[in-house]
Amino acid sequence: MMRGLVGLIYGFLALAPAIVVYYSFSPTVLLEVPPSGLTLRWYENLLHQDRLLTGIGASVVIATLATTLALAIGVPAAYALTRSRRTMLSVFFLSPLILPGIVLALGMLMAMSVTVPSLIGTVWPLIGAHVLVTVPWVIRTVSANLEITDPHLEDAARGLGATPLETFFLVTLPAIKPGIVTGAIFAFIVSFGNFALSLFFASGRVTTLPVAIFEYIDQFQDPTVAAASSLVIFATTLLVVLATRAKKMEMP
Repeated sequence: MMRGLVGLIYGFLALAPAIVVYYSFSPTVLLEVPPSGLTLRWYENLLHQDRLLTGIGASVVIATLATTLALAIGVPAAYALTRSRRTMLSVFFLSPLILPGIVLALGMLMAMSVTVPSLIGTVWPLIGAHVLVTVPWVIRTVSANLEITDPHLEDAARGLGATPLETFFLVTLPAIKPGIVTGAIFAFIVSFGNFALSLFFASGRVTTLPVAIFEYIDQFQDPTVAAASSLVIFATTLLVVLATRAKKMEMP
């Protein structure tokens, strides 16, 4: 009974991306069931949409930068929070996961308009906003890995004369590597697909793929955006598979 219910839920969640992929091969603008044929026409058309292609490139670059900064902030933060058991600080760092994206984006925009209005319209607020929503994912995955890591290994390393920094890089970091890899993958996915923050902070010079898709749909109604979305679905699925494999590495 429970397996059937879980299967039903997973099937429902997979229905939406399956329809998008199905629509991307549609020979007509209208969705046909059953299809009258299959075509790669919309994937070819995607190659001629400079705005969408630029959005893909911008999303990759921004997601890579945001993930790198999220790791630089999140890994030390996860270590400090886990070892010190500061529950309230953990709640503070994870709060961006609780707030709706629109509320978070509006609050950041209003704060910037008062403090650093000169940065509005540049790429830096966009990167900063993506870092803000990706750091919690790194903290959660790394913290979970630290919880199952024996702290006595660190004590033994320090007892043998290693400095705290040497202990972290030579003992702790290799032990939590699967959590770091998983956190990086999820941070990249979250940043790449973020729409609310990107909509508020994107500019004419820098537009991410979700915003470019939104603009395209406003002007055209054809499966080209389904083709772009399908490529994202395939890439995301691959990253999730890699994250799952990294998670299995944690288990003895």
